[in-house]
Amino acid sequence: MRILFICAGNIVRSVIAECVLQARSAEILGGRREVFTCESGGLSAEAGSPPHPGTLHALDSIGVPALQTAAAPVDERRMRRSDLAVTMTHQQCSMLANRFQEFKDKCFSLIGVNGAIDTILQDNGVRMCEHDAAVTARTLPAAELERALDLAAATLRSSRREMLRPLKGVPLGIRDLMTLFPSCYHQVSGIHDPLGGPKEEMEKCARQIEREVTELLYGLLALAISENPRGLKHGLQ
Repeated sequence: MRILFICAGNIVRSVIAECVLQARSAEILGGRREVFTCESGGLSAEAGSPPHPGTLHALDSIGVPALQTAAAPVDERRMRRSDLAVTMTHQQCSMLANRFQEFKDKCFSLIGVNGAIDTILQDNGVRMCEHDAAVTARTLPAAELERALDLAAATLRSSRREMLRPLKGVPLGIRDLMTLFPSCYHQVSGIHDPLGGPKEEMEKCARQIEREVTELLYGLLALAISENPRGLKHGLQ
């Protein structure tokens, strides 16, 4: 499964997400880590720009190695080869979907995709245990796990968006949230740009991305296993 992480300039948030996914997938899956690949881009990136110095400090603060990256604008080629395109905010997700209409089914925000996965698992009666998801995934042949992840991505892309809850633990759809709690939803539904703030804000942003990307990995594994009868038999209930 190839995931494209997207923010504005591709020098902070999407870079952190890319680095976290590479590091955590290796920890969680060991020899199966290659079933996940990722890259990052920016909606308004200046091609070739290096990561912001604060990004490297923030990655160090959460114990995640920095990758050799350079900013790149999101383009049709990157969108086409990705299974999921994951932005840092709901607003960026809308911008991305409008810019690349052909691939709008791939577009999710990072917090929103975790809410979507949780909705699908709950609706299918699947209870996710992070440990069981990881253990079961490591026992499946790599090719079988890859096929299951392809099915998981297809399930996400084909799901009716109005039926997916964008926030875990909140039994409201996006229309209700945006109608009833617009300002609150804006704050809690996105990972906002820490540039211009103190280094503590950058570190806080990195920790939030780490939590959400790690949750995304476990959620995708749980969804993949639930799509795989043999994996479901030995893993999730």
